[in-house]
Amino acid sequence: MKWLVGPEVDERRARLTGTALLVAALGLTVWIVYLGSALPDQGPAQDWNTTWTGIDTWQLTWVGLDVFEVAGLAATGWLLRGSHRETRTAALLAAPVFVIDGWFDMLTAASRSDLAVSLAVLALAELPGALVLLLVARKARQFEAGAPDERPDRAHAEHRALADSHDGGRGDLDDRQRR
Repeated sequence: MKWLVGPEVDERRARLTGTALLVAALGLTVWIVYLGSALPDQGPAQDWNTTWTGIDTWQLTWVGLDVFEVAGLAATGWLLRGSHRETRTAALLAAPVFVIDGWFDMLTAASRSDLAVSLAVLALAELPGALVLLLVARKARQFEAGAPDERPDRAHAEHRALADSHDGGRGDLDDRQRR
């Protein structure tokens, strides 16, 4: 975890983190199977029909949301392991799904004990999962740039043009700033 918040760029740790995300996706898949079989057939008021799926709407809602979480974890883990530029996008798209899942868990809790469980899962799993994905996105940005604090090409070019305009194109402004 320390690597995710530190400035160093390490391919080996990126692959390990990617593997951890893939293992988490596998674990969540097991949870989905359990959840699909353990949820009651009906939740609060339902007035829409999905009989074509063979799955009740209540089960489909929660299992479907968890499938999006698995897809986000798996995509982020796979892309991170391969050092793909799309890793950041996948992580940024996956993180909010965990927060949304926790939000809906709380809103649909049928009792105070269900609410307590929802809050515990939110605090211990969903928010930390979202945070890890956001940290992966931040780290992926460092990989994209090639160094921890290197500016993106466009920003660097604009900085260079501004420096040239102040020193008459001689390029000595950056030399003075380094001293």
